[in-house]
Amino acid sequence: MEVKNNLKLIFVYFMLNLKKEWQYKASFFMQKIIIIFNDLFSLIQWVVIFSIVDNIGGYGFREVLLLWSIAAGGYGIAHTFFAGAWNIKNLVYEGKLDVFLTQPKNLLINVCCSNTDLSAIGDILYAFVVLMIIGAPWYWFLLLLPVIILAGLLFVAMYVTYCSLCFYIKRGEALADTMEGAMGKAANYPSVIFSQGVKILMFTLLPVFFYTFIPAQYIFLNFNIWWVLLLIAVVTLWILLAFFCFNRGVRRYNSGSLMGGRV
Repeated sequence: MEVKNNLKLIFVYFMLNLKKEWQYKASFFMQKIIIIFNDLFSLIQWVVIFSIVDNIGGYGFREVLLLWSIAAGGYGIAHTFFAGAWNIKNLVYEGKLDVFLTQPKNLLINVCCSNTDLSAIGDILYAFVVLMIIGAPWYWFLLLLPVIILAGLLFVAMYVTYCSLCFYIKRGEALADTMEGAMGKAANYPSVIFSQGVKILMFTLLPVFFYTFIPAQYIFLNFNIWWVLLLIAVVTLWILLAFFCFNRGVRRYNSGSLMGGRV
């Protein structure tokens, strides 16, 4: 029942934010189109690289674009449905978490779903456009949605985990922002270009490989049920860690004594 209520809360928040943005239809569609074209232009570097070499560590143009598709889709899911996670620092430092504490909802889910970056829908659409560009088989399009949902949940969980430092130190979000930037950039590149030490980091403290490489390699290219189960387990662990770190941090939260409410 609680899971059902949380899913309903996520949906309600999304629809409310969508209706708010829909008031400005021209701006709504322009944002999505600009995001898609911006992402497409970023692929020019790979067009140039693969015009010189055939592959990089066994990864060709098709495989690299698959990584881009998953990374863009995961980012899109995270920011479309859980953009409120990137406002945690402001809520903590400005004492504005009080409003959420008075509501009979799961605190972290309520905070994360409270804001929506609807321009990120363009990233979700771009993920499917990339599959069209590479001529992906039809079943890849069906697999992509659950894959980017897992990627999006992992992305948010990682950010919330590190951003929970805001409850302890000033500018605690700096580490979260750094890890987010590193994850966003590294996720688009074949794993072979990274050293062994960096790979260990990307399997642990920064779950980049579980964000794009493992889904691409063991769901799309060479299906392996054991890696899929490991992927689900790792995403679940990061989500649990995010809840643990955030809820522990809330114990140190100093109320801003704000009188306010949310509709």
